[in-house]
Amino acid sequence: MRYYIYLVMLFSTVFIGTTGCEKNAKHSVKIFINFPKAAGDTVIVGRTNMISLASIELAKVRLDSTGKGVVEVAVKEPFFAFINNGKNIAAGILILPGQNFQIRSDEAGTKLSLRFEGDGAAVNQVYYEMQQVSSVFNKWNGSYSFRLEANEFLKAKDSLQRSYDQLLGKLKTDPEISAEKLDLLKRHADMHVIFYQYNFAAGKDFAEIPLSVREVVENFPVDTIALKVGVFDYGLIGGFFYNNQISNAIYEENEKVGADTLDAIFPALVENKIKASHYPKSVEDFLRVKSASVQIALNGLTPDLRMLAKTLEQQVPSKEYKSVLREDVDRWEKIGPGKPAPNFSGITPDGKQLALSDLRGKVVYVDIWATWCGPCISAFPDSKKVQAAFKGNDRIAFLYVSVDRDTLAWKKMVVGGKVPDGIHILSGTDKPESVWNLYHVWGIPRYLLIDERGRMVATHAAHPSTGNAQEKLRKVLAASSFAQK
Repeated sequence: MRYYIYLVMLFSTVFIGTTGCEKNAKHSVKIFINFPKAAGDTVIVGRTNMISLASIELAKVRLDSTGKGVVEVAVKEPFFAFINNGKNIAAGILILPGQNFQIRSDEAGTKLSLRFEGDGAAVNQVYYEMQQVSSVFNKWNGSYSFRLEANEFLKAKDSLQRSYDQLLGKLKTDPEISAEKLDLLKRHADMHVIFYQYNFAAGKDFAEIPLSVREVVENFPVDTIALKVGVFDYGLIGGFFYNNQISNAIYEENEKVGADTLDAIFPALVENKIKASHYPKSVEDFLRVKSASVQIALNGLTPDLRMLAKTLEQQVPSKEYKSVLREDVDRWEKIGPGKPAPNFSGITPDGKQLALSDLRGKVVYVDIWATWCGPCISAFPDSKKVQAAFKGNDRIAFLYVSVDRDTLAWKKMVVGGKVPDGIHILSGTDKPESVWNLYHVWGIPRYLLIDERGRMVATHAAHPSTGNAQEKLRKVLAASSFAQK
């Protein structure tokens, strides 16, 4: 079955009164900050986990009343990182061992808000400008890049590449810029252009994708250095490649295999497909763990995925990768079968507050959806059939939880009768206690099944279009009746 994807400890504070950057030890970097508008703010330096894409905090500093501070980061090898205060300081940075540099607020009237000085200043300044360029090209002539017609997208992609080439050209003429630094920045640029094309191709039919783009997205870009230094877009590409080239290919290759059978062997098929490509070991490990993590996020902790996570922990040497897998398993075990269902609440169409706990005593089939989700809407006729099979049974509740941001659009659809009967509530995605976060929702529609005592039966309950949805509900109701006797 295909899924609709809804698409940072160390604490130290040192105040400085000079603008220079002193020489540092070989295995650390000092970043001096001089940003008056950020006075009193906490500034974080971190990097990205290439599997989960979560931020990993490396160090932080609270700026003094004049906006000055210094933070020291341990570093043995070059890597891409970020610096952020959550407000007006936000930039990716390239960190190399032993190099100290300063980040200052730029002069008023300039387009850029940050200026770099000291070791590697020219490289980080260009890197910062590259980040500004990438944000500009998210839209092209007023339209999001992934929504462009093919010819317009190719123009946008070529213009993006030229912009990167021009910025890199600034460094090529500087004799103080090492080949290593230039190479790392070029890898960053190359990966962003590749991801730009992946993002455009995602979800499109074959005929809608230009041949030159298809040739890029059909093959994974093997770059062990980009992976090692933590190029963010490489992590993004890994997820997109799994979804669009590995997962989809397996479904297409096994169209005649029953859904239940395919679900059971799917993790093994993914493993086989990745290994058959004979990638370098570091890239193979990355794709294997990335794919497993995405599968667990989408499907929960099935027995096959639990076994795969255990196998990968034994075979993959990276401590960081192992940590992600353990976190994945732990996250789902907390809401596994028999565990208390996390309580969430929402607003009904008439403005009242309703919580899952208010339905205690009933078996609850939860449908998580949104008005903008086509697959969600197309499943409603089947939902109505499931409801009809239990008409008059007050021991079961059908709870429809919308994750819409547009309250009016949700109310209009519910009041207009375009949705199944049942209990309808609106629950956002931002709060930690939302259904989206409590149940680790990645894609919708998503279905939950909870027994009458408020315990989890399934975090990925049967889709109403499958023939076993009604069967599963009857089993839970029967078990509930037996328990009450």
